[in-house]
Amino acid sequence: MLDLGPACGSNIGFLAEQVRTLYLWDLLAAWDRLRGRGLPFAKLWEDLQVPVESVDGILFWDLIDHLDDGELASLIATGRTLLRPRGMVLLLAGDRQSSSETPQAFVLREGFELMRRPRPQLSFPVHHRQNRDILDRMSAFKLVKSFIYRNGLREYLFQLS
Repeated sequence: MLDLGPACGSNIGFLAEQVRTLYLWDLLAAWDRLRGRGLPFAKLWEDLQVPVESVDGILFWDLIDHLDDGELASLIATGRTLLRPRGMVLLLAGDRQSSSETPQAFVLREGFELMRRPRPQLSFPVHHRQNRDILDRMSAFKLVKSFIYRNGLREYLFQLS
């Protein structure tokens, strides 16, 4: 499993009990550091120490709301190379009302409840994407399930075809 969100004790504990190998990499924090040095998004992947076709699942926590179209395309392409055949991607995105200018950390709580925790130290623009846009961008994957929460959070489960 590859968790691309910030390291969070409860998430690490939960996921470590569920999977054999857990990779943690805070993509937004790494991208923020590169931006501060004037480096392009493509340089980001040089620091990711995950072998090709080595993970069964990737968590895209609050990423697509803060990446532009080119960055998102790069994320999806890289995710495809890291996944084993039939690997899964869990993608969380906000809607126009629930998306925040401040990136959010998602913390797993007892009973699989997700709690949002603001990350004010990061500053990224918000890119609102319609459901059909998300599905189009993830077209290399098969949509397995989607769910829209009352608070506007959208959850998608995709499988590599």
